[in-house]
Amino acid sequence: MGALASTYISDRCGIVFGAGYPDVLGWLPAMRPYPVGTDEDIELVRDAVYAVTHVVYTLNDFGTYRLRPGWLPQEFEFLKKNVTAACERRDPELLGELLDSLKAFGLRDSHPLIIRGSKYLLAAQNEDGSWGDPDEENIRRRCHTTWTAIDGLRNYAWRAERVSRPELKIMLKQWARCL
Repeated sequence: MGALASTYISDRCGIVFGAGYPDVLGWLPAMRPYPVGTDEDIELVRDAVYAVTHVVYTLNDFGTYRLRPGWLPQEFEFLKKNVTAACERRDPELLGELLDSLKAFGLRDSHPLIIRGSKYLLAAQNEDGSWGDPDEENIRRRCHTTWTAIDGLRNYAWRAERVSRPELKIMLKQWARCL
């Protein structure tokens, strides 16, 4: 997750690291298959969800473009499988990222997963308008939880269906064919 975001932003700013965003994205097939959630490995599942949502964010230019599910079929299915669990675990931060990413793949507000997740987020909102633990001392965590919940609830005006760097679509198509 961190490597995806850092190299995406550094490439956009012209800052050269030891590897660029395409190099980091090239590790995507090594993340597969994605873990299946159980109580023992919930942190592993959460980390995998965050990694996949950041693949989506960096490929769709953080909410600019809609992505075709066929470009990332395993990631699309993995995200869908984790919505119900995020609701059951009362995890508005993870749920916000899941809904935001699924909307990037074209799921509409009328889709049952989006409806379920949105209902949970609206019911879990704190009196002050935020999400998450009101007693959390780490303001960054409180802010990020609220931010992701809002992103999961909002609608987008997508510019087009494409990836942030069109040359990456070749990699995505190759990976999808290997399934």
